[in-house]
Formats: sequence, C-alpha cells, structure tokens
Amino acid sequence: MPLEKPHDKFFKETFSRFDVLTDFIQVFLPSEIVQKFHFDSLVRESDSYLDSQLSEYFVDLLFSINYGSQQIQIALLLEHKSYIEDFPHFQLNQYLLNYWTTQIKAKHPLIPVIPIIVYHGERRWKKQPVINYFGKLDNTLAAFVPSFDYVLIDLNTINDQRLSAFKTDYARLTALLLQNSRHQQRLLRIFKRFNQVFDHLTQDSVGRAFIETTFIYVYWTTNLTKDQVVTIFRKISIQTGAVAMTTAERLINEGLEKGIEQGVELATVRAIKSMLKLNMDAKTIAAALDIPLTNVNDLIQKIKSGLV
Repeated sequence: MPLEKPHDKFFKETFSRFDVLTDFIQVFLPSEIVQKFHFDSLVRESDSYLDSQLSEYFVDLLFSINYGSQQIQIALLLEHKSYIEDFPHFQLNQYLLNYWTTQIKAKHPLIPVIPIIVYHGERRWKKQPVINYFGKLDNTLAAFVPSFDYVLIDLNTINDQRLSAFKTDYARLTALLLQNSRHQQRLLRIFKRFNQVFDHLTQDSVGRAFIETTFIYVYWTTNLTKDQVVTIFRKISIQTGAVAMTTAERLINEGLEKGIEQGVELATVRAIKSMLKLNMDAKTIAAALDIPLTNVNDLIQKIKSGLV
C-alpha cells in the first residue's frame, strides 16, 4: 500500500506544530507584520470547505491569529509546493473565495488572509504579480485585473544564517529535510550534523513523534530501505535506533511499505508509460507524480527493459 504524497504528509505534520509554524513565520514573514501578531491566539482552523458545486475543497493548512492593537483576527493559509506552479495566484484565489464564501453564508465578518507558499522544488520559483500573466496591458485594462500578493518561503534559499535565526531544532530540521529531500547524500550529512539534536529529541513523546515522522519521510523520499534507514538512526544512538525500529514495525503492520519494494504499483507504472508517450522527461514525471527522481529513472529503465 503506497503512502499518499509523502512531502505533503511531512509538511502537514510538522507545520501543524505551533512551535515550527511560529518559527517559520518569525523568520520569513515581514517584520512589520510579525511584530503585530499575538502568537498566544494562534489556532488551527478547518482546512475543508464546500464550493458552489458542493464539492469538498481542501487547503493544506489554515490558521487564525489576532493582529494589531485592536487584535483583529486574520487567517494564515499555508500551501505546500514541491514543484513549480505556473499560476499560483489562481489556485490561492480559489481557496480565498471558498473561505470568504463560507464566512458570508454563515453571516460572519470577513477575515483577511495572508497566503503563504512553502516551496522546496528543484527549479527556481520566479515570483511575479498577477498582471504579468496577461502580457502587456495598458493602465485602463490593468484596472480590471484583480491583484493580491502571497508570501513565498523558498527553502532553496536556506543557508546557515537563516538556520541560526530559527529558535527550535524542530523548525531547523524541518527546513533542511524538505530542502534536501531529493538529495540522499545531503540527507545523510544532515543526520550526522544533527545527531546530538536527534538524540535529544528521544527524551520526550513530542520529540519521538517528530523522529517517527522524519523516519517515514526519509524512507519514502529516498531509495533507502527500511533497514538502511534504521541503521542511520542506530548510528545516532540506541534511543533513536529504538524509535526507528518501532516505526519500521508499524509500517509493516499497517502495510505502508513502498510499492517499489513490493513490486511497483501498477497505477504508477501505467502513468509513467503514458507520460513517456507524451515525450515528458523524467524530471517532469517526478514532479507530476510527486515521487523521487531516482525512482522515476529506475522505473523508466525497467519499462524500457520490459521488466514492468
């Protein structure tokens, strides 16, 4: 049984932690906004809404927080991207309209929203205003194009200076794991660099839960087997190795093992075959299916060899 979208799962589990979210907000959002936040009022909201056709619509994460001296309530909408979105404003706008429509129907006051995109794809994200989507418009036509902004957290820009700005190890590790998820050797160096941090996390249930989430994420986004990932954690300490072993056993019991180990999922193979017929390259296929590029290359070779 394949795990659906491991990047999204890791993102939601880590950014649902208020300490991680607060850390990222304070590091990446404009200081003039952050200094007006009342972080003790931060609350996670429902991320499911009904659109006009009564179909359910999900955002990745949605929070509310009080803002300013009058403590006006605003919303923070977090959207995770592991690939380039050509028209991000349009997707965000759909979320915003659904959110505000729900408030109007419930006769609630409208709440302003700050959209935040957390991106960790391979290619450079080129942020641009909505007006650029429409080519060259004169000022008369431009007045009819709705415009709004979003905050871009591009994890490819993370450096040691940015890392030192984080207050928690959880946020620091979250940024590094997302940033390097497609680079196995870099991930291994991260574990070596932060071995004392991981060992410290085993001392309470919250830290152990973070290690479990990390184990599953590394297992699903690399070519490493469960045994190899367990070995990495064992090298850190006996305690982290024990958490890894428990997590590995749970994956087996719940059937959450990688399809590539069980004989690749038929649907994935079929999808890749169809994309190859459209002359799509391996990087595009990996981004579209949200699976590691190395896995896609392996499957392409097996397809060409007639093994799957």
